[in-house]
Amino acid sequence: MADPTNALKVENVSHAYGANRVLDDISLTVAPGQVACLLGPSGGGKSTLLRLIAGLEIIQGGAVTIGGRTVADAGLGIHLAPEKRGLGLMFQDYALFPHLTILENIAFGISVSTPERMQWVNHAIERIGLADHARSYPHTLSGGQQQRAALLRALAPEPRVLLLDEPFSGLDATLRASVRERTLSLLKETGVTTLIVTHNPVEAMVVADHIQIMVEGKIVQDGTQEDIYYAPRNAFVASLFAPINRLRGVVKDGCVDSPIGCFRAPPPLADGMAA
Repeated sequence: MADPTNALKVENVSHAYGANRVLDDISLTVAPGQVACLLGPSGGGKSTLLRLIAGLEIIQGGAVTIGGRTVADAGLGIHLAPEKRGLGLMFQDYALFPHLTILENIAFGISVSTPERMQWVNHAIERIGLADHARSYPHTLSGGQQQRAALLRALAPEPRVLLLDEPFSGLDATLRASVRERTLSLLKETGVTTLIVTHNPVEAMVVADHIQIMVEGKIVQDGTQEDIYYAPRNAFVASLFAPINRLRGVVKDGCVDSPIGCFRAPPPLADGMAA
């Protein structure tokens, strides 16, 4: 069951590296227990936003709230350390510790005074198919096995919010679907509020309850899979999920005439303009 305090809220976040504005007034909310996807092309600012939420960089503008608690606020000068935010973070390259076994990696963030979490770890390792590799080291595992180990490590300390940065991008096509299915099952079982960064539209449609589409540092549309697929706000969003047919016309009397009908031309389109 989802904890009602486990919600993530990003308000009016902006960020730049020198003169390069990477994030422009970003606002989004992930509801308790929801799996949300931040979808967009590479270089659009998705991973930067994840790093700001996690506290790996100091926020320059806006605020981040987790479970009703402000963890970062540029105006108030608030910047909680990453380990105090109640977050789990899984990097794109998994970042498993090479000198620790899989069991030691997964249990790394757990206090020795919490035996019930070690019981959870042992059960989760069994359930996700890593029991035979608990004493093995990361370099001996396949990409899919490393991904599962990294996911369990992020979940073991019972984070309020889980952040996943391109969690399936390092897997080949034959593994990706099965690992995705196991990951989603585990996320739903734990009920953790999750934000996944991906550039893969199919991935977002499969795993997300809610999708935010980011282009050049801005959220251009957010909603459910159905909202975005059936009512894209622009041609870019429409082209993410399927090939599209483009029809050209000229605005006349506030409409664009086409082979399939006449469509209203919203501002700034005016009579005589091509559309």
